[in-house]
Order: sequence, then C-alpha cells, then structure tokens
Amino acid sequence: MTHDVEDDPQDWHYAPSGTLHGALQRGHGIAVIKLRRDREQAGLVYECTSRDTRWDWQVDDRYTYLARLLRDLHLDPAPLVTQLHACGPWRPWPHRDPADDHNQFNLAVGILEALARAGNDQAREALRGYVHDGARWIDALQTITDEWPVEWWDDLWETAAARIHPDDTTQLFPNSQPWQRWHGRDPHLDAVLNAARPARPPGPDHQTSLAGASDAELIAVLRTPDTDRGTLAFALRQIRRRAYPIPELLDVVEQLAPTRPPGLRSALLSLGPLIAPPARTWATDPDHPLFPDAAYLLAHHGDEQDIPLLLTAVDHLTHTGQWCGYDQLTEGLARILAPLPPTTHTNSRAHLIRRLRSLTFASPHTYERASHLRSLLLLDPDSTMNALPIFLLDCEPDVRQLAAQHTSLITDDAHHWLTELRDDPIENNDIQHTATQRIKPT
Repeated sequence: MTHDVEDDPQDWHYAPSGTLHGALQRGHGIAVIKLRRDREQAGLVYECTSRDTRWDWQVDDRYTYLARLLRDLHLDPAPLVTQLHACGPWRPWPHRDPADDHNQFNLAVGILEALARAGNDQAREALRGYVHDGARWIDALQTITDEWPVEWWDDLWETAAARIHPDDTTQLFPNSQPWQRWHGRDPHLDAVLNAARPARPPGPDHQTSLAGASDAELIAVLRTPDTDRGTLAFALRQIRRRAYPIPELLDVVEQLAPTRPPGLRSALLSLGPLIAPPARTWATDPDHPLFPDAAYLLAHHGDEQDIPLLLTAVDHLTHTGQWCGYDQLTEGLARILAPLPPTTHTNSRAHLIRRLRSLTFASPHTYERASHLRSLLLLDPDSTMNALPIFLLDCEPDVRQLAAQHTSLITDDAHHWLTELRDDPIENNDIQHTATQRIKPT
C-alpha cells in the first residue's frame, strides 16, 4: 500500500492531482488524453510502471490502464522486463526484497500480461521466458494462466515439472490452473501438487458444526463467556449470511463491543433499520468501543436525522488525511438526500457534491471512484453525465462500465472512446458489451 505522505527515505509522495503526473498516478482518463496530445511527456508513464502508485495494491486497478498507455504511446516494454528479472525470490515482511519494495514485481507481471493480450509479442515472450528462468516463476505462471488462452501456456508444463520443488507447496493453488490441467502428466509434478492439497480434517470441528446452528444457538455461542475469537467470528459470519435480521444480536452487542471480534460490523449491518437507534447512541460517545462503526452503520440504515452526523464523519476523514471509507459514508448520504425535495438540506447537498467531485479527482484510492460517481449521478445527474466521457478512459473497470452505461453521447469524443472500449482486446467482456449497446445504430 502506498501513502500520500513521506513514507520512505526518498520522501515519495503523490504529485498534485491537478498536474499531469498526479492525474497519471491516480489513473485518470484526462492523463491519457494529455499524453496522446503531448507525447514528449510520455516518459512519465515509466515512472508509474517502475513504482506501484496505487493506494491499496489489493483492490485498486492499474495494469490495463498502464498497458494501454505503453501500447498507444508506442513505448518499449523492455524496462518492465528488466524490472521483472531484477526482483529476487519473494520474502515475507519485514525482510523485503529491495528491488520489490514498491511492488515492482507484480506491477511488471500485470502490465506485461495485459500487453500480451493486446497483441504485444515481446511482452508475451518475456513472461513465457520468465517461467523458464525467473526467480518467482510460479507467481508469473499462475497469473498468465488466469488470463491467457490455454494455447499460450499449455506447452510450459514440462518446464514446470522440471522446476517444481517440494518446498514450493506453499505457493501453489493446486485446484486452479495450470495445475488442474497438468495433473497426471508427470509423477514428480503430481507429488508436489498432492502435497500442496491440505489434508482433510478427521471430523467436523466446532466452527464447522455451527454452519447448521439455529439462530438461538448462534446467539448462545456469542453470549458464552470466554468463547474464542475465531469461533465468535465464525458465528457472526453465519448471522451475516442469513437472509433476515436476528434482533437478539442486539442483546449481546454490548458484551461483544469491547473486543470487537472480526465480522461484528457486518453482522450488525444485517439488522437493517433496527441498528440505527443504538448506532446513534454510540456515535455520541467517542469512548464507546463501537464509536468507529456507528457512522458506517447509519450510512447504511440511517435516515434524514443522521445527515449532520454523516457529514461530520466525512469531514473527519478529510481532516485526518485518510482516503479509505469515503465510499460508504457518501453513499449513505446520497441515499438519504436523493429522494428528498431539492429545496431541503440545500447546504448539505451542495457540500456533499463538492466533496464528491473533489474526491473523484484527488483521491488516489481509485477503488472508491465508481462509488463517488454513482452518488453524483443520484445528486447531480445532468452535470455528472456530461462529465462522464473522460471516465471511459479511467483505470478502474467499474468506472469505465458506469461511464459506458451513463455517459452523455452529445460529443464525438464519447462515441470515439466508446468505440475504443468496444474494440480493445484487453477490455473486459461486460464493458465491451455495454459499449456496443450504447453506440448501436438506432
């Protein structure tokens, strides 16, 4: 995960969002347009391919975005190939590989994989070659077999059989590709794959037995003193999965609150509007263990009276320099405000629209960008639809999909970029289908 503060000896930080570099780091479509028009600055792309600028490496998306820029600007992928081979074997934290301290390996693999699907033979052969001699060849192999057609990788099985080692079992997902397809081709490979499959437990454990427990039995588990944290989490997960609220959870929530077991907030969300009254109480007491959860619960199940509290929670994120959590809070506000008469809560509505517009362009946490745009479509639909064409070139697939669904078609740019999405071999099928429907002749 990256940060917008000085977080390493090089004092790295995000460039301002209003600059080309800052827009590129945040994966904005406007950066794509500017670079297409001024290719002298294309070297900035290499800065974003040599260090992962995503706020959260697990959920924010950049691979397709950066691969498209390399392809469209005719940039040589060779630096990425060098970057790939510079990384050594994976090391657990805190013993990081200095050449991979900023996620350079996964970034290189992800971009090269996408480039290969776009028809770049150099990227395709670089990844295939890495399976033959690279240090983290299993990671690379499992990535390409998730995305590439089988004929591009099936012949690598002999290399895998020769390179696989019993110590590799922790890196393998034996029930996924390519291992499922290759099982049975080589005795040595089969032995390692079999060893990687977890042993079946001798019998049902206590947690597993709770899967069929009644509501009352689950509440009894939560109520029992000294229940271990894992069992509490499992019971809460079962409550969350049920398609109806279990009001008795409110009877034990204060008992659970001091330790906040995993899954408690999600289970409380399953209570629906029943959770709103206690959440309002928790929200007024900063010392209550569930104070951090109260605003998020009200974002889902609060009503008009909770608007000031939710706005305060949004402002708190801003004042404390956080980027995560805006999506839930602002979605809750938009849900409450949108159906109310536009002449009510005018200041709150205007404040939220300004904040959402700012977040859409300033936040590096791009996973939440689609949420901000959905909220803007509820609160200010005409202006938002007119602004959506540039988001057809965004880094996030959910944003491109939303833009393809709702963008105004009054400009030639919108038609042109929708056509690009429809015809691009590295775009996902759902977005291509939506783009096709939007520009279909009437």
